[in-house]
Amino acid sequence: MKTVKLLGNGIGDEEKGSFSEGFADIAYVVRRGHGTCGDSAFAHVDDKKAVIAVFDGVSGEPGAGEASSIAALAMLNSLKNVDSPTKNDLQESLVNAHSNIVTGSTTAAVIVVEKTGRFICASVGDSTIYSLDKSGRLKLQLQPMRVVGKGSPLDEFIFQRMVVPAALGLDADMPILMREGKLSGGDVLLVMTDAVIDNLKIRVKGGKVADASGEEDLRLIIGGASGAAGIVRLIRDEIVRRMKAKFDIRDKDSALVSKLDDLAIVGLLFKKA
Repeated sequence: MKTVKLLGNGIGDEEKGSFSEGFADIAYVVRRGHGTCGDSAFAHVDDKKAVIAVFDGVSGEPGAGEASSIAALAMLNSLKNVDSPTKNDLQESLVNAHSNIVTGSTTAAVIVVEKTGRFICASVGDSTIYSLDKSGRLKLQLQPMRVVGKGSPLDEFIFQRMVVPAALGLDADMPILMREGKLSGGDVLLVMTDAVIDNLKIRVKGGKVADASGEEDLRLIIGGASGAAGIVRLIRDEIVRRMKAKFDIRDKDSALVSKLDDLAIVGLLFKKA
């Protein structure tokens, strides 16, 4: 059994690493982009399951790093002792984390993978979860909750993408998106805060957003990499490069407008038990 906790209220510039435990290879990075880091993450693997998650403390509010850290610890403690977490367990862990936050708010995205390959993912807010199979097929598993998306005018999308309509710690309703599936040996799951998707090239048609998933661009960034550590490193390096470059590229077919932000990524490579 191995557990790694990366809490925003304790992050300096960056923490990263990788490990192999049982049926899973894990890689992770949390990087500060603002004055203090609002992102947190954790990874837990035991002989029955793996649980990985990221939390993006809502910037511009006091206590962003504290909120994401509290949520991470609450969800980890809720799920690590459950041998086979269900959708109800994930929902209860999110509600419990929500109730523990007293200052600030945070998004959350979590994946549970059993050693059989069954997985459940859940999210509140705009962090993203992608899957990548052995043939290189990349898929966004859950659409990020946003006030803008497909069909939005490009300028409105760029301006409004920082607005978070749902988060743990808010007084408003807390909608939870969920999905379940099955992994094969060699498949990878990636859970990432919105610094990634906000620095991917999106497709545009007629001045409006045609596809904001960033799948095509992310697939190019990953290239032929297959291991969790290599994939996470490639994504981290390219997203950081784009944030530093401050791209503002808009044409009739695509757009890439960089956004400086904290960054958290956790990747899991599933190995046959």
